[in-house]
Amino acid sequence: MEKTKTGKSMSASAGKEYHVRIEAFKRGWYKFSRNPMSMLGLFIVAAVFFITIFCEVIAPYGEDAGLVTHMAETFQAPSLKHICGTDDYGRDVFSRILIGFRPSLAIAALVLGISVPLGVVLGLIAGYYHGTIIDTVITRIMELFMSIPPLILAMVVCCMFSNNYISCALGIAIAWWPWYTKITYNLVTSLTNELYITYTTLSGISMLRIIFSEMLPNLVSSIITKMTLDTGSIILTASSMSFVGLGVQPPTPSLGSMVSDGIGYLPEFWWLSVMPAIAVIVIVMGFNLLGDGLTDVLTVEDK
Repeated sequence: MEKTKTGKSMSASAGKEYHVRIEAFKRGWYKFSRNPMSMLGLFIVAAVFFITIFCEVIAPYGEDAGLVTHMAETFQAPSLKHICGTDDYGRDVFSRILIGFRPSLAIAALVLGISVPLGVVLGLIAGYYHGTIIDTVITRIMELFMSIPPLILAMVVCCMFSNNYISCALGIAIAWWPWYTKITYNLVTSLTNELYITYTTLSGISMLRIIFSEMLPNLVSSIITKMTLDTGSIILTASSMSFVGLGVQPPTPSLGSMVSDGIGYLPEFWWLSVMPAIAVIVIVMGFNLLGDGLTDVLTVEDK
């Protein structure tokens, strides 16, 4: 009987927790959906991911992403046939922009995949051992990297290795992890003063369990929001690097390199630079609007 009652109580507790989460999600979605700018950001981000996955199918001239030339169609202005015009090789600019989304998103995913786990783990350790030599070493290294402009540091790292999108992502990640360490460190040091953390520590639970079971779940919303906001900044940084010839290499289209290649033909053939620049602006704006919407929702939920 006792086992049966215990099992029922645990099941009821789990069911109650599930319903609480569902209700919290509904409230968050209602607040998010009532903000037209947040919905615009969600639509842009969803469209970017859709294009990234199906760019070869969507692009009207997918072959123009490679080493092809159409000399009879060079420098054609935007028209119904070529929405964004053609470049100096007669390639469709619109198709190259769509296919250029993929390396941009791939670099952003690699950067976040490296910098977020590294930064969060170091921030958790430094925050838990606040005031010790471990804290001092980690925070000093963090401050050293943060004192260098991210773009400059990323360019230096990329130049030290082979010039491709992997090195570009690695360079940006090395410049990006300190910011996740800082936000995690600040949140953890504030959590260490909470009573439930003090009681957990005094109960003899291991340090790893306290960090990853008690502290980390309270940081997830802040980290997700920052990741969303950072995605646009990472894409902008990667585009800036490809603008000067670092990162994604020809013939693979890159939004930054397309802007750079078109500058020499301004102002007559303006679409060569303006169209990919608009694409970068739209992507960055979409992720920023989505991040702002998530910030509003998750901040309310945390409270």
